[in-house]
Amino acid sequence: MTDNRTAELIADMEDQMAACLVSVADIGRREAVAAAKQVSAHLSRHWGGQLLYFPKNHFGRLSERDAEIWRKFDGRNHAALAMEYGLTMQQIYKIVREAAQHHRAKTQADLFA
Repeated sequence: MTDNRTAELIADMEDQMAACLVSVADIGRREAVAAAKQVSAHLSRHWGGQLLYFPKNHFGRLSERDAEIWRKFDGRNHAALAMEYGLTMQQIYKIVREAAQHHRAKTQADLFA
């Protein structure tokens, strides 16, 4: 993949991007590696030398529908949301529970970290 002179973070980033491109796009490994190298070079030129933090993006991982349900949820409208979205009450409870967990993870610090 990469030679010994490539920084470990850049090499891992290229490997992760290439693996993602191979699994998601309909391109071969060689083309995915070439594209990953171009992207990593661009990011290195753009952000090189800076300390970066990658958020876990918990809320962003929720589906758009689930995020919309979470925004509309008021604590008492499980049945109305179930009717509106064509889901069961159990599905609404699960969506609200998972969205609440994502929200807590985003806004509260971990006591044991």
